[in-house]
Amino acid sequence: MSKPVFKVQTISVYISTTLVLLLLGAMGILFVAAQEVSKSVQDNLGVSVIMNSDAPEANILKLRESLGKSQYTQGVKYISKEQALEEQKIELKSDPVEQLGYNPYEAEIELTLKPEYANQDSLAVIEKSLLRNKDVKEIIYQKELMDSVNEGIQKIGLTLLLFLVMLTLISWSLISNLVRLSIYSKRFLMHTMKLTGATWGFIRRPFIISNMWIGLLSGVMADVLLAAGLYILSKQEPIIAAYLPTEGLAIVGAVVILFGITICSLCAFLSVNRFLRMRNNDLYFI
Repeated sequence: MSKPVFKVQTISVYISTTLVLLLLGAMGILFVAAQEVSKSVQDNLGVSVIMNSDAPEANILKLRESLGKSQYTQGVKYISKEQALEEQKIELKSDPVEQLGYNPYEAEIELTLKPEYANQDSLAVIEKSLLRNKDVKEIIYQKELMDSVNEGIQKIGLTLLLFLVMLTLISWSLISNLVRLSIYSKRFLMHTMKLTGATWGFIRRPFIISNMWIGLLSGVMADVLLAAGLYILSKQEPIIAAYLPTEGLAIVGAVVILFGITICSLCAFLSVNRFLRMRNNDLYFI
């Protein structure tokens, strides 16, 4: 009784559980990808620290070094006045110095903020701190874009999380019904074992172990199908791989397997208990 019997009913439970876990895993991967895209967008929201024209280069380099060590930056790039002029020559295809008689560009330090600091509140504090430096002329960043990006990220994250919770509840309901139906045909056998003195734990054990195997194998099969699908997609669209971190995918894969094992074994436990509580006559009317 402890060995899985591969009948049509058992195979249908395997297939149905695999499909449910596959859908749950796909939603998990979508959630991970959305988080990675959000992080990428926030990483590209740079801040430009414009220096005064008379600021000594030694002071600018000292500020750059200080910003590189600060807790809110993950990248610092220094652009000198001369470098800014050369870049504009290439872009404008003309020399502003010939027209104006002087270099109109200021030295600047471009900051790439850590995602947790890419918001208005944090930037207000950072801006106030930087402007205390007499060599800093102004701080430039896209306030409206930053607000809209953060608002959009929150909405997308909340929506995906809501769908994930709903899908989890639906998965629980579907797998619970599948497991209950697979145990239903053995309700009289369980009652007979109970009458012969078998404990509830002894009766439950083979059903729980059998369904744990169903959850494990279904989870592994779902992960294999997800991996195959992602491999095909990444071959067709290589950019997709950039938004699918290995660590995040590993967590999703592990969660799918653990969810399959947990839900199948728990549903088996509850279903067996339900049948064991019933009287013999009630078993004919369910």
